[in-house]
Amino acid sequence: MEPRIQNGFLRAIIFMPIWFVTLALFMTLTSTLLLFGSGVDMADENAVQALFEVSFDSPIMLFLTASQVVASFLALWLATKFIDRKPLMSIGLSVKDKANEMLIGLGFALAFIGGLFFILWLFGAITITGYVGFKPGVFIVSMMLFLAAFDEELIFRGYVLNNMMDSSSRWVALAGSSALFALMHAGNPSVWSNWVPMTELFAAGFILGISYTFTKNLWFPTFFHFGWNFFQGLFGFEISGINVDSWKMISHENTGNVPDIISGGAFGIEGSVITLSCTIICTYFIYKYYNEIDK
Repeated sequence: MEPRIQNGFLRAIIFMPIWFVTLALFMTLTSTLLLFGSGVDMADENAVQALFEVSFDSPIMLFLTASQVVASFLALWLATKFIDRKPLMSIGLSVKDKANEMLIGLGFALAFIGGLFFILWLFGAITITGYVGFKPGVFIVSMMLFLAAFDEELIFRGYVLNNMMDSSSRWVALAGSSALFALMHAGNPSVWSNWVPMTELFAAGFILGISYTFTKNLWFPTFFHFGWNFFQGLFGFEISGINVDSWKMISHENTGNVPDIISGGAFGIEGSVITLSCTIICTYFIYKYYNEIDK
């Protein structure tokens, strides 16, 4: 069946408030149930605030993230059924023969983040101050980060990019979806410290989305996105300005010998022009790889 709204960009834009409203309603309900279940006095503002001030390795954080994914699926089901008039699976959820893409996405993320760590250390931008070692909380962190990455890929690649591609070229669709992806992180700590963080977030939309423009499948970008965040934390970097003490294994600090635009400053490596350059270069190589396969 033809979509009710023919223009893919318009469908993507209309979807965003549907997602926001569904998310707000669902998370309000979830939070209320969590408050009742925990026995917190809802009249005590400090107690309520303390319940939700949790770290990455908290079961509450995992529960809230899982709830967010459920809300996103509900919004996607509404949009695909009543606007797109397509099955939900059309956003790229098939796992058939995708194990290699999952592993490649994860391995690529490790090589990418590990390489950046080595480059910054080589440049004298960071100095290693110690090895924290293994933390049991890493298991909850990994599940939470996977769900968070999956959630963003569902929305920004599975629906937004997918629909924008119906009405424009690959690169225009990537630019549109990447702009929305960057804007969703516009409230992160230190994101406006200079021009690099938001530019890198925009570029990240390209590296996460480029494979999807060929495969229409979410598993490479999801595992790469998950690995990008997980390995940043493991190497002791902030994730888009957010502290990662819950699971870092290597402790390091900026030396101050190079400008923040090189080291990334308080935003972490996503605020470094080195990361931005590597993101652009790797996007090109991923494009070339899938382009060769597609021929």
